[in-house]
Amino acid sequence: MNDVLILPGSSVSLVFGLDWLPLINAGARKLAQRIARQRGATHWVCSGEAAAAVGMARLKLTRAQRRQRLGSAAQVVAQLRATGTVALLLELGPARYWLVAVHEGAVVARTDKLFASRLHAADVLTELEQAYPQLQVLDGAPDAIDLPVLEAASTAEARLLPLDRWRPLLPRPVQWFVLSMVLVGLLPRLWRVVAPGPRVQAAGPFDPYRAWSDALAQASRNVVVHGVQGTRAALDSLQDAPVQIAGWFLTQAMCMPQAGGWRCQARYDRRGAQASNDGLLALAPAAWAVEFISIDQALLVWSIALANVPLAQHALKSSAHNERHLFSALQSIQPAFTQMQLGKPQALKLVAPRDAAGRTPPKPAGLPAYSLRPVQIAGPLRSGSLLLSHTEAMAWKKIAVSIRDAPQLGLRSSRLNVSFQGDLYEVESLRPLAQERAFPDQAVDDAVRGVGLRVDSY
Repeated sequence: MNDVLILPGSSVSLVFGLDWLPLINAGARKLAQRIARQRGATHWVCSGEAAAAVGMARLKLTRAQRRQRLGSAAQVVAQLRATGTVALLLELGPARYWLVAVHEGAVVARTDKLFASRLHAADVLTELEQAYPQLQVLDGAPDAIDLPVLEAASTAEARLLPLDRWRPLLPRPVQWFVLSMVLVGLLPRLWRVVAPGPRVQAAGPFDPYRAWSDALAQASRNVVVHGVQGTRAALDSLQDAPVQIAGWFLTQAMCMPQAGGWRCQARYDRRGAQASNDGLLALAPAAWAVEFISIDQALLVWSIALANVPLAQHALKSSAHNERHLFSALQSIQPAFTQMQLGKPQALKLVAPRDAAGRTPPKPAGLPAYSLRPVQIAGPLRSGSLLLSHTEAMAWKKIAVSIRDAPQLGLRSSRLNVSFQGDLYEVESLRPLAQERAFPDQAVDDAVRGVGLRVDSY
């Protein structure tokens, strides 16, 4: 930017030597401010909302100058000669001449300049006369404009405005205090970042057994096998749910696994004019939370705590063992249920480890390989006790009780019914293919090939 001259006065300090740019959008005061900021200016001026030019300066002010009002001398001339095209060459002191030109109230670009001699300024004035043939040079009375006239005519429209900058809201001593408190809080954390950590021994050779063990532990971490104890806890709690509470009747109940045990809920329907929310709240079990889902329906919620036993600590059986012994035991109680279905075993999903080269090592012998079968069992609630002793390796997703009308009560029909949905966990074992398994009787051979590993549904 140009060299700037600041001449202090009694009411205003006049500033000479601003950079000026025309504005195409005459009403863009915000545009003028943005242009000044982009050019690194500290102060700017324009002639209001209808500004046709913006003046900019990069000022390094002393403390005394910051307290003074700064006015643009060129803008004062533009206000004094708001029409026509005029130029003013003013001597400000020895070897210091100032030239400014104004066209229709806007300072002409590349004027508002300081020169060391009148001769140098005259060369620029000649170029202006060629560009503006109607140019009028103010060089004598009654058109004379001097420093006293400029100072007297300086108004708020000519004032140089500082560009918005951050100003501290707090006094400097308070700033230093806040900074010291921040440093006290950050230094310990910074030290933990830059301080040398404990020496880490170089990683040893890749251990496939350890890698596969870690992958298996990660895959089975969230598996919860409820077993006999967990199944009994849920079943007993559902059986203890009141069928009727102060005119509210049980329609269904269920328990689903959650971290640390079961989350159970029972839905009750309001029947009869005497039943009310107040009566239900008064007689509901104290440990149950009551949620009213409508004016005639309520949901009672409670939890059951269970110990979470890792999968590796359960005495799981192999698929072959379950097919022979567990399936046979389930077949013996199957007449007491309306549905009993176990699917085919599927390997427990895990993320295979990789060595440094990105290759998956072969799975070492001796590691447990878990599998699971989907299980669906349903029947009368009273039949649930027959199933308990066979749930040692069961992980349930839901145990539900429902109440419905039964046209005829019998071994497999009841108003209170229970359903189990979950998985049976096993230890995988190498099994011969179906066509390689020998059966003493051809009819039995054909039957087994057709059924596979499934207990038929009823």
